[in-house]
Amino acid sequence: MFSDIVSSELRSLRSYAQLLLGTPDEGDQAVCDVLQGLIETATSADMGGMDRTSLFQQLDEALYPLAQERMENECTHPILHELTLIERRVLLLCIVGGFNIPELSRITGLHEPEIRQVLARVQTVVHAATRTGVLIIEDDPHMAELLSVLVEQTGHWVAGVAHTRDEAVKLAGEQSFGLILSDIELGEEVCGKMAVTTIRETLGYDVPTIYITAHPERLEDAGSVGQDGLVPKPFDIWRVREAVNRAINVHMSIFA
Repeated sequence: MFSDIVSSELRSLRSYAQLLLGTPDEGDQAVCDVLQGLIETATSADMGGMDRTSLFQQLDEALYPLAQERMENECTHPILHELTLIERRVLLLCIVGGFNIPELSRITGLHEPEIRQVLARVQTVVHAATRTGVLIIEDDPHMAELLSVLVEQTGHWVAGVAHTRDEAVKLAGEQSFGLILSDIELGEEVCGKMAVTTIRETLGYDVPTIYITAHPERLEDAGSVGQDGLVPKPFDIWRVREAVNRAINVHMSIFA
């Protein structure tokens, strides 16, 4: 039934509209207008044949002219700024609705080969946007070199390598980066968490961080890592790579 479809898809409909238009209020109003219009004008047969793809098609059609007017809206996610309107629509429909190529074709009116071309372009832009610099804080030169190789293997780049707290703070003021990979222990009296705290205070925001330590039981002395990642030594190479990608993907998520 129509009411069941709306109930199950309402959150996704709202997310799609809000992300495409850039503001929650405008997105919610657009969804409300579309649903109200369907209730007032659709026949019983129309309602009976309505599925989730049809529902998103109706919403997408209503959002299109509004989204055209708001292409330069600074409220939209930075990644969306790099995409054309059709690319934004396809990306959000994939993420929010999980639609496949035939369904995307039905919603947007594009032929399937065109959808594939759009998806290829979107993938390129998103991949480039999610690449970031990584600041490595590690007092062991050999371990720092290994971590540098792992960072580059994940598709990111090393913004700098610091062996002490002072070096880390200095590099943080000179380089651009989106993730910190830090050893907990930097010498006998300095911990990596102190360096990260200083960097965050200096930059004015919480840079995503992954801590690496041979003594996770000592974290009580260094303070809780909170929402940051933690990889114990000796570490599995794949675990470090997974932790790096997870931290960056969560930070870049359009749902953040």
